[in-house]
Amino acid sequence: MTDGAFSLSPPGSFPLSADPAFEDEVRRELEQLIVRVRNCAAAPSVAGVLLTGSFARGEGTVIAHPRTRSRWLSDVECLVVVRGGIVSKREIQRSMRQVERDANSDFANAERGIKVELRAILTQGMTRLRPAIFTRELCEHAKLLWGDPGAIPVPRMPSSGDAVSKYDAFRLLNNRIIEQIAVRSEYADRVSDSTTTAYSLAKFWIDLGTSLSVFLGCYRPGYRSRQKPVEDALGAHKEILGAEMCGRLIARFRNAMAQKLGQAGFPSGDPAQEFNEAVEIARATWNWESGQLLGTNTAAGDWRGIFARLSNLETAAQRFRGWARVLRRPSELRQLGPRAMLAAARVGSLATLIYGTGCVIDFFWDEIGSGRGRGTEMVAELCRALGVEARDASERRRLLTRATLGAWERHLRFAAV
Repeated sequence: MTDGAFSLSPPGSFPLSADPAFEDEVRRELEQLIVRVRNCAAAPSVAGVLLTGSFARGEGTVIAHPRTRSRWLSDVECLVVVRGGIVSKREIQRSMRQVERDANSDFANAERGIKVELRAILTQGMTRLRPAIFTRELCEHAKLLWGDPGAIPVPRMPSSGDAVSKYDAFRLLNNRIIEQIAVRSEYADRVSDSTTTAYSLAKFWIDLGTSLSVFLGCYRPGYRSRQKPVEDALGAHKEILGAEMCGRLIARFRNAMAQKLGQAGFPSGDPAQEFNEAVEIARATWNWESGQLLGTNTAAGDWRGIFARLSNLETAAQRFRGWARVLRRPSELRQLGPRAMLAAARVGSLATLIYGTGCVIDFFWDEIGSGRGRGTEMVAELCRALGVEARDASERRRLLTRATLGAWERHLRFAAV
């Protein structure tokens, strides 16, 4: 972006991959993606395709593979800006999903792990994007791969003195915790390979550090620019998690950054041990950040305290908007089921139910999987809320994780622009 506007930046005109050896390959795939978008049914309404995420920053992670020559670990994330009143919103969404399916199901792409994610946004929606982490990185690093620069409004760029919302940073942590239980469940079921698991853990450490960077006042909208400020801030504020835990977090964060930027390989350690450490540090970080937002130095207490704390952090306006989104979609409401809706009403909102359940599953993983002690109580209530039935304790944990992920994905669709 230059002078407050997105400039046309076709693939190949800027760095894409952390490893320059894969630049040409990434460029070719992006060019093919643009062709798919230009040929889709919603094409007449498309004002432009903005590349976001790691590849837009030149930090995309692609590694060598002995059989397929390359393996893509970073997703290809794009914001497709569309004009209203030309093609129906339903057709726009259907077309974007079709482009994703065509790209991701292509045999060669699937073999290399290429995953395309397209998010459609109306031109007027660009001006209404709130000054969150996503918006800050969009304004700083998004690249207009194809389209009309004059037709794409630029979101309000936060001034250098504006701080990213701590609530947004805390939501980032909660989202990554839910992604973490998905990865951990796949690892427990032995359905993910070591590289995928290691990359997911690296992303978790990086985003945990990103979340903390907002609270510590050192956030930067890029991995390379963010690394040293985060490490320095954690070293200077060891009291937030304790000196020993801060030291371990800095080491994990540094290694994860090296992996993400192609300076270290995958995997690099024992995933089981790293999962346990991730839970320990994530729980301490969650308690500290939520305490900062609520103005308290105490932890959340027992597992029910997690739901209480999330509920206290939610404003009445956020709660109203959340219920309005759900009630406007009767078909999605039926998918969630009456039990989940009743449980959501008890804790205040669907968001509180989903994020609270994700945190409980992550923080009490072993207890829930064992079916003994306090895990029995947790499993009984969570299964009742999400309509999960299974006899075996580990199966209940698996189904609870799956139900939470499904509800979370629907919730993200509700909240989409």
